[in-house]
Amino acid sequence: MFLTKTATNNATCKGTTIISEGCELEGDLVLDCPMQVYGQLQGHIRCSHSVTINQPGKVLGKIVADHIIVKGEVEGEFYADRVDVLQSGLIRGTIYSDNLSIEQGGRFIGEVHAASSQQQQRPQSKPAAIARTQDAAGLTLQTTAPSAS
Repeated sequence: MFLTKTATNNATCKGTTIISEGCELEGDLVLDCPMQVYGQLQGHIRCSHSVTINQPGKVLGKIVADHIIVKGEVEGEFYADRVDVLQSGLIRGTIYSDNLSIEQGGRFIGEVHAASSQQQQRPQSKPAAIARTQDAAGLTLQTTAPSAS
């Protein structure tokens, strides 16, 4: 939905891009292979595969990927077919996805929108409904759903 995989994409991907612990990077990345972040990145990532933010990795910016896996910390906007927040992960920001999972111990602070709403990215004529739920640690989560027309 967000990025289309093709046979050429899979054939040209020969490795994984890694930002090592201790490495600090500022800028935008466009990748045609999986990515692992152990260091710090301030900028945007556009990846046709998975992006994994590991401990003690931190990303501040926008991530557009097929699959986002968070074990470290991220803050910004996230667009993916699938988003997984694992036990040690923390997401702050807005997620655009139809498939979000949060493991026990994982934390999410922000909003979730259906993947289709990212294509509209303009003010809605009617306000969105907000549903509040709690995660396993008792933190309040807000999920925004479009209002009935």
